[in-house]
Amino acid sequence: MLVTDLPEFSKLFRTDLSHQENNATSFQTPHPPPPFLLISLPSSLVPAPRFDSDRGMKTLLLLAFVIGLTAGEEIKDLPGLDFEPNFKHYSGFFQVSDNHVLHYWFVESQNDPSSDPLIFWFNGGPGCSSLDGLLNEMGPYVANEDGKTLRENEYSWNKLASVVYIESPAGVGYSYATDGNITTNDDLTSLENYEAVKQFFTEFPQFRHHQTFIMGESYGGVYVPTLTARIVDGQKDFPINLKGMALGNGYVNEKLNIDTSVRFAYGHGLIDEKIWNTLERDCCSGCIDSCDLTQVSGHCATMVEDIFQFLWFGGLNPYDLYRDCDPNPSVNSKRMKHMLRGVAPAMSNFDQLLKNHTKTQLYQFLKDKSSQKPLKADVPCLNDTEMLSYMNDPKVRKAIHIPFNLGKWDICSDKVTTTYQKQYTDMSPFIKKIVKNHVRVLLYYGDTDMACNFMMGQQFADQLGLRRTLKKTPWKYDRQIAGFKTLFDGLSFITIRGAGHMAPQWRAPQMYYAVQQFLVNHPI
Repeated sequence: MLVTDLPEFSKLFRTDLSHQENNATSFQTPHPPPPFLLISLPSSLVPAPRFDSDRGMKTLLLLAFVIGLTAGEEIKDLPGLDFEPNFKHYSGFFQVSDNHVLHYWFVESQNDPSSDPLIFWFNGGPGCSSLDGLLNEMGPYVANEDGKTLRENEYSWNKLASVVYIESPAGVGYSYATDGNITTNDDLTSLENYEAVKQFFTEFPQFRHHQTFIMGESYGGVYVPTLTARIVDGQKDFPINLKGMALGNGYVNEKLNIDTSVRFAYGHGLIDEKIWNTLERDCCSGCIDSCDLTQVSGHCATMVEDIFQFLWFGGLNPYDLYRDCDPNPSVNSKRMKHMLRGVAPAMSNFDQLLKNHTKTQLYQFLKDKSSQKPLKADVPCLNDTEMLSYMNDPKVRKAIHIPFNLGKWDICSDKVTTTYQKQYTDMSPFIKKIVKNHVRVLLYYGDTDMACNFMMGQQFADQLGLRRTLKKTPWKYDRQIAGFKTLFDGLSFITIRGAGHMAPQWRAPQMYYAVQQFLVNHPI
């Protein structure tokens, strides 16, 4: 059941507040400089800023006078709302490096913002906006099909906590680079996300002592653990009341995602029996369950390639196996392309690779930069036109304090995705560190997602070496089985029955309940 007595729910988070307030002076940090917005000014007119240069600083000060913006501004009148919000919301920018500026949208709790927990949310890609989470998944308002109005979300997570949505890395959404250079990697992204978290607490010091949770989905499976581990490492210099992290269909292990995708497909009736038997006999020594499909070559690699081509280009919805694709190519979302280039095995140019290098291992191909070249085809499944229309409405831009010189908002950035340098293919070391430091971990997976399937997450959790405290057991919502849970010391793994990649969107009541239980450290 859901906790409906919101004031009573907030009491669970009031412990130790008086003690923490007495030590507030130890948390003071200098106020960050305001972001200076240069992104769309002609480079011939505006030199790239350098913060260690007198000339650069003078340029910045002049531009700040012309197009300056305070770091956090309250949203007073959000266009298109069909309800009166009972919470405050803000939109602003954090300057996280000399040249990178991240946009955020912050919604305070509808319950008790003075004591409720605080969530930082990150969508994945890499290269896709966290405002997808805000306007499509668990935010207080959801974009309507007309692209002009927002309806209330009955299962918004800001009924449980205050939530900060950060568009990361620079180049995504309304986040930008003052010098136009948005090249980044996993380490730099986590460093800049950490800087954004610290600047949030400086900008909103009243939230400094709240129980804090880092959450995300998809390639957030890399963003979130690397950021959380960095917060753990920085506790002496910048203490944060870090209580937990949660990942939704997180991309936590590249090898496992490849191996389990094939087994997932067979288990859901997508692979011909003869092909399966041939793959098992010729390529896996008769045991496909323990087969390393990232190491196959020759005709075995061809079979694996054919399977992935069908999974992604065969007319199925990779985000949700049993959900129909949107049939209109003109409105199809960029998210599928970015999923393919980011967390999914990219199969472009694989045929040519096999011709030229018959013994080249599949795993090496998947890590090769050629996988970031244009894909063979679009995947007609998701429609994000309502978000695109709303976020680019001049009235909306003005309401959320977006400067006139910033370009068009898009749900995903081609440039970020194609230049992003992935460094980590296994999140095990990060998760182990996080659990060791007594930060609770929740891994939740919609069980019909093929992009980051639940079998990867399940096997990943089991291989961490944590003591298992509860075997796989059903969990229920409204007296119905909502999924299955396996519990370990410091980590909970759950599936959401019938949900795809965006479980908070497609199984909103069940996910609201699960997150509610996680926040208060109660069994799901």
